[in-house]
Amino acid sequence: MLYSEKLKSFEAAHPCAFMTVEGADFRYVLSGKGNARTLVLLNGGMNTLEMWMDYVDDLSQDNQVLLFDYPRQLATNQALAGGMHAFFQKLGIQRPIFVGASDGGMVAQIYVQKYPGETGGLILISTGGMDETTLKTLRRKYRLAPVMLWYMKHCNYEKLKPRLIRAGMRHIRNESREEIAYAQDMFETIFRDYSQEKDVHISGLLADLMRQKPVTPADFAALKGKILLILPNQDFFSGKMQQDLILLMHQPKISYVSGGHLSTVLRAEDYVRTIRDFLSSLQG
Repeated sequence: MLYSEKLKSFEAAHPCAFMTVEGADFRYVLSGKGNARTLVLLNGGMNTLEMWMDYVDDLSQDNQVLLFDYPRQLATNQALAGGMHAFFQKLGIQRPIFVGASDGGMVAQIYVQKYPGETGGLILISTGGMDETTLKTLRRKYRLAPVMLWYMKHCNYEKLKPRLIRAGMRHIRNESREEIAYAQDMFETIFRDYSQEKDVHISGLLADLMRQKPVTPADFAALKGKILLILPNQDFFSGKMQQDLILLMHQPKISYVSGGHLSTVLRAEDYVRTIRDFLSSLQG
C-alpha cells in the first residue's frame, strides 16, 4: 500500500483535533489509554504528524500517544518548547516520554534542558546531539542557511517543490523497490498541499537549532536507564555525531538498524517493535 492510500485510512480513524494555547494553534491527534503514560512523538523536518501514522495504533494499545504539528506562531525552538509545555498542561500530560525523530530528537533535548525533571524518558531516532561539537559541525555545513531561508520566502514555491522532492529522495540508501516507491509517493503527497508558509516556518526552526545553547551530559543525568537510541547505519547524521550523542546520555540502550534517514517511515514496523521492547523494560 502506498503512502497516499494509507493516509486516507489514517485520517478516517484518527481525525485531527485543534486547540489554541497561549496564542499558538495546535493541530493534534491524541490516541490510546487516557490513564496511561504518554508518548509524545516529535516530527522530523517536514513537520507533519502523519509521518507517525504507522506507529499510532500499535503504541496506543498500552499507552496514550500524542502527535502534533509545530505551530507556526512558535518561531524559535525555545518558544516551541515553551508552547509544548503549556500544551501538555492543557491536556493534563505529565512527564511524557518523547519519541523524537531527526530534528524532533533535537527538539526533545531542548525540552529536557529547559524543563529538568519533567520528562519520563527519551527515545531518539535518526538524530544528533545538541552538544557543542555537533552544533559546530552543523553550523559549518549550513553556513548558507540564512540565504536559503531568504530564498524560500521569496521564490516561486510551486516551481521549487520538484527540487525539494528530489532532495528528499536523496536520503534513499539500501531500500527495496517497494520502499522507494512508497517514499516517492509520500513526498509527492505531502508536497501537493504543502504551503510556502509552512516550509519557511519549519526551515526557520531548523536554522534556529544551530543558535541553541548546547546541552551537556548533566542535562540527561535524571534519565539514566530511560533512554533508547535507534541509529541507522547509513544515516544523515554521521557516525561521529552518533557517538557524540551516545556520550551525552546515561546508560542508553542502543539499537543499530540497517537503512538510512527515511527508515523511520519506511521500516516503521521494525522501529515500533524496538520501541515496545524498550517500554516493556521500563515497566519491569
